[in-house]
Amino acid sequence: MMQQQLSEQMKKMKGKLEGMQKNGGKGDKGMSEELARMAAQQEAIRNELNQLNQQENKDGKNSMGNLGNLANQMEQNERDIVNKKITQETLKRQQEILTRLLEAENAQREREQDQTRKAEQAKEQFLRNPAAFEEYKKLKEKQTELLNTVPPGLNTFYKNLVNNYFQGLQF
Repeated sequence: MMQQQLSEQMKKMKGKLEGMQKNGGKGDKGMSEELARMAAQQEAIRNELNQLNQQENKDGKNSMGNLGNLANQMEQNERDIVNKKITQETLKRQQEILTRLLEAENAQREREQDQTRKAEQAKEQFLRNPAAFEEYKKLKEKQTELLNTVPPGLNTFYKNLVNNYFQGLQF
């Protein structure tokens, strides 16, 4: 992981900078180049992180967490590197960045695993009780016959409606 390599480089550079300060502040050109390379690497990582944050959070769900704060911490580290102020606080911030990146990576991996689940169709099952259904059917037929045989005292319009209804009920 690039961020982890950068963290190791920062630890080494902190030792070099402390040694340089003890020697009266005289440094070599190679150290400045290395610091510039580290700052550029941190900037590249931060830019990729911002791009990933925009891409993943475009739906508004913030599924990977708030990576904006992480980008701000990276920017502070860039400033410290450029200003040759790699302190214990910078290293601590770098460790926090590593931890948050690992958490985001785990969240991404878990989300990918959730998408691999597959749905299964329900299996058709004929659950019926034929004896109870036959009994219900006979009871319904008896009720229908009873209504057909007992002519209610209705006028012709309603008798026609009842006859049409019973004709629609025929099996």
